[in-house]
Amino acid sequence: MIKTFRLAGFELRRFRGTVPKLALVFVTLIPLLYGALYLWSNWDPYGKLDQIPVAVVNQDQAVTGPNDAVVDAGDRFVAQLQNEKIFDWKFTDEATARKGLAEGHYYLVILVPPDFSANLASGSGTDPRRAIMQVRRDDANGYVVGLLSASVQDKLEAAVDRAAIGAYFDAVFANLDQIRGNLDQAASAAGQLGSGAQSALDGSNQLATGLTSAKGGADQLVTGLTDAKTGSTNLVSGAQQAQSGASSLSSGLSSLQTGANDLVSGSQRVADGNNTLASAVVPILNDAAALGPQIATAGQNVAAGAAQVTSLVSTGANSLNSQLTTANTALNQLRNQYPNDPAVESLTSTLIAIDGTGAGLAAAAGQINTAAATVNQVAADVNSQASGGAFSQAAQQITDLASGAQQVASGASQLSGGIDQAASGAASLDTGLQSLSSGATQLDSGIGSLQTGAQSLSDGIGQLQTGTTSLTDGLTQLQSGATQLQQQLSAGAARIPALSPDQQQDAAQVLSAPVELQETVDNPAGVYGRGLAPFFFAIAIWVFGISVFLVMRPISLRALAGRASSLRIAFAGWLPIVGLCLLGSWILLLVSWFALGLNPVNVGGAFGLVALAAIAFTAIAHLLRTALGVVGSAITLVLLMVQLTGSGGLYPVETLPLPLRVIHPYLPMSYLIDGFRIVFTGGPTDHLWRDVAVLTGTAVLALGLTVFAVSRRRRFSVRDLHPVLQT
Repeated sequence: MIKTFRLAGFELRRFRGTVPKLALVFVTLIPLLYGALYLWSNWDPYGKLDQIPVAVVNQDQAVTGPNDAVVDAGDRFVAQLQNEKIFDWKFTDEATARKGLAEGHYYLVILVPPDFSANLASGSGTDPRRAIMQVRRDDANGYVVGLLSASVQDKLEAAVDRAAIGAYFDAVFANLDQIRGNLDQAASAAGQLGSGAQSALDGSNQLATGLTSAKGGADQLVTGLTDAKTGSTNLVSGAQQAQSGASSLSSGLSSLQTGANDLVSGSQRVADGNNTLASAVVPILNDAAALGPQIATAGQNVAAGAAQVTSLVSTGANSLNSQLTTANTALNQLRNQYPNDPAVESLTSTLIAIDGTGAGLAAAAGQINTAAATVNQVAADVNSQASGGAFSQAAQQITDLASGAQQVASGASQLSGGIDQAASGAASLDTGLQSLSSGATQLDSGIGSLQTGAQSLSDGIGQLQTGTTSLTDGLTQLQSGATQLQQQLSAGAARIPALSPDQQQDAAQVLSAPVELQETVDNPAGVYGRGLAPFFFAIAIWVFGISVFLVMRPISLRALAGRASSLRIAFAGWLPIVGLCLLGSWILLLVSWFALGLNPVNVGGAFGLVALAAIAFTAIAHLLRTALGVVGSAITLVLLMVQLTGSGGLYPVETLPLPLRVIHPYLPMSYLIDGFRIVFTGGPTDHLWRDVAVLTGTAVLALGLTVFAVSRRRRFSVRDLHPVLQT
């Protein structure tokens, strides 16, 4: 075992110079360089998706949904993307987006079609349609881009759905708002219905109140009619009694007036006789005895006349009192029926005055009777004196007689005045009868009360009519509110789609995923291997340039010492290499085509580009090996690692670290991979010609530099004879 390690140490001791030691260090670091570069370039490509340019074309036309709500899902989607930096969004028009996608400026194109909002708004109707959003990519820009987009498909769909569902629910909620508005109107109509019902109730209450008032008025009418009937009956009876009493009173007063007139005349004659007697008594005192009987007869006549007057007055007074009693009875009935009535009070005052007049007549009759008694007594005394001869006192007595006769005459005058007062009382009684007529007017007033009751009845009926009108208005409002309620509820119900089971299933599918992402792939690779074939073809051809020199020499040392030109020597060393590379590359193409299904869309271009790749890459490898020997092969290996990470064969260039993005345009493999994508899956022809031009230029440059390196190698040095680093 010790000898084994010693022999191994002898191999390492060969590397004694600086360059050999650096070579050992390089070989030691190859895993690090390869692994670190590869990991560095692909450490977090998904974390750098926001650096991948993606075009967004918003062609959506906003529509007016239910309840005049504007549905602008396209603008919402754009705003959503601006808030979420999933990719490096580039908002542009369709032509620019398509051109940028074809030229590789954009890796994806998201197209929002014009009917995007319209389809979303259809979700509130009976024919919901799924909104379509188109995503376009071009595998000519790299198959892995599709994998990247698939990796963020959930985020993209979430952004789409947030915008779409927001717009969709705007449409749905707008419809719900309309439904709610209709239901609010229905509720308002229901309120009107309730208000109308309340009005109807109030009207019915007013109707009941009016009926109550009408009943009260009717009751008042009945009561008034009853009272009027009773009053009119009593009035008729009282009026008849009063009329009878008035007739009797008038008759008695007529008789009394006649007697009074006779009394006045007789008393005046008595007075005149007494005066005559008095004036003649002294001269004829001697004749007194003869005149005594005459005087006695005259006294008796005076007493008889006074008695007659007293009888007449007493009879009249009694009749008057009887009639007054009857009148008072009737008047009391009127007073009970019509208390505080002015006419009744006036009639009462009149009867009191008549009663006072009767009392005056009685008093006057008493005075007349007293005077007549005095005259009679005087006459008797005269007669007695005359008979007794006592004429000495005759003069005085005659004088007294004359005075008494005069008093009788005065009493007769008072009696006549009393009778006149009685006549006046009779006139007052007639006035009372007129007041009784006023009582009849009060009866008319009672009838007026009847009319008032009837008016109350009419007012009650008016209130009944008003209540009926209110009830009618309330019922009309109730009917209107009910109609409006029915209309609004019908409108609200009409806005809720009536879906068949199939429509419900379709709507459920649409509403569960309102947006469908339709991916369109330009120049599709189809499968992972076909998509990554350009990258691995480029690696394979480049690796050939590294491995070929393990068995072949870049140039012939004998030719360098000969007389052949540098150009001939260079091409003589390169042609076998490129020939083998062409053969191996075409075999790779044919096997991939027929065994794996590569199916290049441009067969001629595929064979031609494979040949150009073999020419260019072997030219580069031949240049480095010819100029630098083993070091050149090491550099070729390093370039392989750099191009693996910086060519963008797997992930978009935008996801690479900045240094690799900087060198990307200067790497031949970048153009070869792009060209292979075009000939394998399709792509813009102008890009293919650009790639061909770059690779051709690279090959020409490498071959030219190889000729220059060969010319330099023709000057041999100790290093050429004894290379510092040998394998």
